[in-house]
Amino acid sequence: FPWRKDQKAIRKDFFLDAFYMFFNYFFFYMLGFAAIAFLGEHFFIELLASVGIEHLVAFHIQNLPNWLQLLLFFILIDFTHWNIHRLLHRYPSLWRFHKLHHSVEEMGFAAHLRFHWMEGVMYKVLQYIPIALIGGFQLEHVFIVHLFQSVIGHLNHANIPLTYGPFKYLLNNPQMHIWHHAKDLKGHEHGVNFGLSLSIWDYLFGTAYIPSSGRDIPLGFEQSEHYPKGFLKQFIQPFKKK
Repeated sequence: FPWRKDQKAIRKDFFLDAFYMFFNYFFFYMLGFAAIAFLGEHFFIELLASVGIEHLVAFHIQNLPNWLQLLLFFILIDFTHWNIHRLLHRYPSLWRFHKLHHSVEEMGFAAHLRFHWMEGVMYKVLQYIPIALIGGFQLEHVFIVHLFQSVIGHLNHANIPLTYGPFKYLLNNPQMHIWHHAKDLKGHEHGVNFGLSLSIWDYLFGTAYIPSSGRDIPLGFEQSEHYPKGFLKQFIQPFKKK
């Protein structure tokens, strides 16, 4: 049941986004991501140790019910990701990497997979401290939350008319996220609708923006039509001098 009726089932750049899935989730994660993320975390640990902070854990949750541990981890990680997402839009040095994701011109579930590998590194490194503050999370919690976020992320980019009714104020949805990718945001210089899984942060902090259904709005950013189209050019674009 496609939302944008004129959009082809195999939309523009679908195969490019499918390649990003292979590169980001398999090739890069296996060969480079773990090492780079480890170095980033190690740098944080050494930096904190240099000022006398050796143990970040401020709260222990081992004695809480397992479902509550999982819920706390999900809320913490989603709020952290919401803040990181805002940073990616606010600072030019970060936006030049995130811009790749916003080069999507037609929305489909695979658009969720188009992002620069440096984004994964930034999310991993920047989320380290808030997660390290709470001791007791289990590896299975990380897996469950990652799976849930992936499903919601695919739905948010999909060509389907989904809003979740009254739960739209809690969960991000395609109609809300389409405005995050809007080319013209009417003066919202640093973007809107930053939620990854939860929409509640945008409603709480005044960054929610859904003026209409947004079904047929142009997507991208200013002069996005001039952004490189191929993978290799997109790969090196953020590292080029202005």
